[in-house]
Amino acid sequence: MVRISVIIPTRDRAGDLARCLEALAECAQDGLLPASGGKLHEVIVVDDASAVAGVHDARLPILALRNERRAGAALSRTVAAARASGDVLAFLDDDAVPRGDWLAVVARHLRGARVAITGRVLPFDGGLLSRARQARHDARYAGLEAGTPVGFFAGGNSAVLAEVFREVNGFTRFTTGGDNSLAEALAARGTPVCFEPDLVIAHRNGKGLWRACADAWSAGAHHPVRLTPLDAARMAASAGVGAGGAVRTVNRMLGALHATGRAVPRGAAGATGAARRRTWPGPARPR
Repeated sequence: MVRISVIIPTRDRAGDLARCLEALAECAQDGLLPASGGKLHEVIVVDDASAVAGVHDARLPILALRNERRAGAALSRTVAAARASGDVLAFLDDDAVPRGDWLAVVARHLRGARVAITGRVLPFDGGLLSRARQARHDARYAGLEAGTPVGFFAGGNSAVLAEVFREVNGFTRFTTGGDNSLAEALAARGTPVCFEPDLVIAHRNGKGLWRACADAWSAGAHHPVRLTPLDAARMAASAGVGAGGAVRTVNRMLGALHATGRAVPRGAAGATGAARRRTWPGPARPR
């Protein structure tokens, strides 16, 4: 029986977290997992210095951890992984809602030579920013079939064998997009992350324009490979995906921010750690 440790970082999203845990409890109902050979071993919730602690679901075997100072989602996942005792580490965002068979899919597909899987994200919210983000997700999934090796590991919907995660030292970058550092390490090991379309979550895609812009810039600025200005311009030009002019315009803007961040000169020490964050050069975040 495969023991699954589910890891969820959270910060100031008590309502989102409660909804995520409720859905996870439904995934773990008796009768759903035995056929797949899996068991929900534990749920590790890492509170990243929230002003008010989140709500926990008593139906789940929860280990609650707390960062006294804000560390970010990626580092929080690493803190949880160090405490996990399951055979598989499965990752969810606090604003994700896993489909009812999510745990069963994790148990069924992490076997043999397959050591890590990542899946699909669908929206449960509306609005322009949500549609734009979903268009980017859909563009990423286009042409991918079950078992296709991919170069990304979505920290909000992925799973990996715990022993392999530790063998490659887990996540080695703790900034926006840093979860993809695991995909790079697994590819170098010869056991790449595989796409599994049956691993599905619903996600609150829209979190405001400021957050969308900051994430786009940060993911580019902390990417390990710098783009030349010409390549950055080409990337920005190809970013306008989605149905409808407004969606494509938003994605072009975010693509331009991401590409500009990737064109920023790297410091001598590189862009691998949270201590060397590059701040988005936009307006101050509204309070």
